[in-house]
Amino acid sequence: MNFERGEQPHRPRVAQNRPSSQGGYGGNRDHGNSYNRGNRFNQGNNRPAPKRRFNKPPRQEKKIYFIALLPTAEAGKEIIRLKQEFAEHYGARFALKVLPHITLQVPFTADPFLEKTLTAGLAGFAAGAQPFEVTLNGFGTSLFKAQRILYIKVAQEPAIMNIHKELVTFLRREYGFSRMLARDVFKPHVTVAFNDLTEPQLEAAWPEYEHRPFNISFKVNNLYFMRHNGSSWEVLQKCRLGQPL
Repeated sequence: MNFERGEQPHRPRVAQNRPSSQGGYGGNRDHGNSYNRGNRFNQGNNRPAPKRRFNKPPRQEKKIYFIALLPTAEAGKEIIRLKQEFAEHYGARFALKVLPHITLQVPFTADPFLEKTLTAGLAGFAAGAQPFEVTLNGFGTSLFKAQRILYIKVAQEPAIMNIHKELVTFLRREYGFSRMLARDVFKPHVTVAFNDLTEPQLEAAWPEYEHRPFNISFKVNNLYFMRHNGSSWEVLQKCRLGQPL
């Protein structure tokens, strides 16, 4: 390991060559196997071995994760089509970079070495739950930290509300998530536009979407543990609901 300042190994201090009282250099005139003040080491074979230095392994940067539900392929295609339509008509395109999803646990940071523990825990949690139906119905808007969002509403039926409640309880108990991170408040939705959505864009679009019908139902069979790779979100682990381990 690298030594901190103050913990560096000390080398023997070498004295300055000064004339001895007898006119020579190095007051110790013994040329046997002893240390000579006038020379760093004597001529014997007992030179101490050099100190070995060990480098600390590089510290891994923390990653960003979140836990979500993903729609079926058919429902996902319809949501992506809707995102593309909005981007073409109103110019907000950032949401196209993100897979359609319903967030169960908001993004959090963790050391990568915890991934195995988290994936195993989530797989166990999912195995104790059961698949359920999700219904998307209509549109809504919100303002979060000065960020405008247009989203598809998710019906707040008992199955989806219960699995969120059970998940945040599990994360607090097993992994020490705070109540500020694993939140009780849950408003399930699928985002259509955010981040680059401006106030004029939303004002122009909302009269069209406020009463626009949109109704899709699909079955949820998995929880998804997602990780950000620096440019986009990727599926780290698919956890089957009701699947025995």
